[in-house]
Amino acid sequence: MIKNIENTNCTICGVETTEILAKELRRGEGQVLYCTDCDYGFLAENYIQDSKAYYATEYRKKYAHKAEVSPTSPQEIFDIYSQFQENRMPFIRPKLNHKTKLLEVGASAGQFLKHILNDVAIAHAIELDSECCNFLRDEIGVEASSEFLEKSPFADERYDIVCAFQVMEHVENPIHFLKSLKKVTAPGGLIFLEVPNLHDSLLSVWDIPSHNKFFYHSAHLHYFTEKSLINITAKAGFSNENTIVNFTQDYNLLNHLHWIMNDGPQENCLVGMSEISLKGKDVHLSDWLSREMKLLNEQYIERLVLNKKTSNILLTLYND
Repeated sequence: MIKNIENTNCTICGVETTEILAKELRRGEGQVLYCTDCDYGFLAENYIQDSKAYYATEYRKKYAHKAEVSPTSPQEIFDIYSQFQENRMPFIRPKLNHKTKLLEVGASAGQFLKHILNDVAIAHAIELDSECCNFLRDEIGVEASSEFLEKSPFADERYDIVCAFQVMEHVENPIHFLKSLKKVTAPGGLIFLEVPNLHDSLLSVWDIPSHNKFFYHSAHLHYFTEKSLINITAKAGFSNENTIVNFTQDYNLLNHLHWIMNDGPQENCLVGMSEISLKGKDVHLSDWLSREMKLLNEQYIERLVLNKKTSNILLTLYND
């Protein structure tokens, strides 16, 4: 049974709101409210009492690359998600050189860091999941801490690049989180911040009933849009001139067609995030259809980007 809503004040502007985005959550209970002024959603009540303990041991037991609840290991996380880092690279890799000092906050099993280790001088990681933190040290070769950034050995360091992918939607206070990233970023340095987009097309274009229940879940405390992100970054000390917004799409057209036709997710993320490749007995026909689907997928993603209805938003923040 859902408890009475305790928090109805927008995290960004403080105005009380009762407009509801979701009454059902994936793997949890609660409601997601919506602030029309900020174009922003937030979980009405956070049931995670100790976030450090939760992300150290429990989170990976509930949320993984599979649609159903299934515990996953750091090696499995790395093997799956290291294949799907290409959306970030065009924005980040040109900013790297052999003198770059980089920190990733919420580094998971190192699937991003593995791709850029040879392009930087130093790479450090924050990861609350204790098993992933050990994996980062032992298998990826990255110095890592399982403490919050402010209490970590890296708190007094200054980095040329700071990254946080799919992290800020989990933190209790996004403004405080951004300020903590800003503090460890060197003057002239960059912060790359990626979050899910509240205007994801499966919600805003296709309005898939079961996807609404899938998208909103107990571990996400915030649901951001371009407008709400610009407001939050301004409150954290970044000017509009130093904030660049890009829209990126990680799931392909086959994934969206599956949702549209079946009103449900694919078994796991592999087909939906991979390059489209259809195999059939008639090689010529299946190869032709694969090429056409790839072209259509590219055009579809271009439309999603143009309309700001992609799955993710990637911010680049300049620390002046």
